[in-house]
Amino acid sequence: MNSSPGLVIVAVLVALAIVAVRRRSNHRRDAQLAAQWDTLQRQRATGTGHLLHVTQVYQRARRGSKAVITWCDTGLQQDAWFWNWHVPPGAYLLVSASSGYGPHSHNPHVLYVHPSQVQTWVPAQAARAAQQRTPAPQ
Repeated sequence: MNSSPGLVIVAVLVALAIVAVRRRSNHRRDAQLAAQWDTLQRQRATGTGHLLHVTQVYQRARRGSKAVITWCDTGLQQDAWFWNWHVPPGAYLLVSASSGYGPHSHNPHVLYVHPSQVQTWVPAQAARAAQQRTPAPQ
């Protein structure tokens, strides 16, 4: 088979255009995620909620999710129940929730989070996008 040089050039140009569009799209998405992270941090600074990170989701039930969360201020981990929400693993949430007894696990310190107690949340990618955007200290 003999390919004409024109077809090869067109194929290369199409490939380069696809790469350029993807990069622009990824850059735009990362900028939006970083902006979400900044908004979360501004709201956190008002002191109206506590920031937590969903470390692991270990059960998705009909009425919600069981997860392990990490409190961002202290690094302490805790079991949590998210009512009526399948919380995404890795998400960061600003919440005003309270702990109580977990009858299924006999755990006296389960964080119960109702949807109305979630002030805002961002996906895990938002923290990474904000971190990548910030230049390293010199």
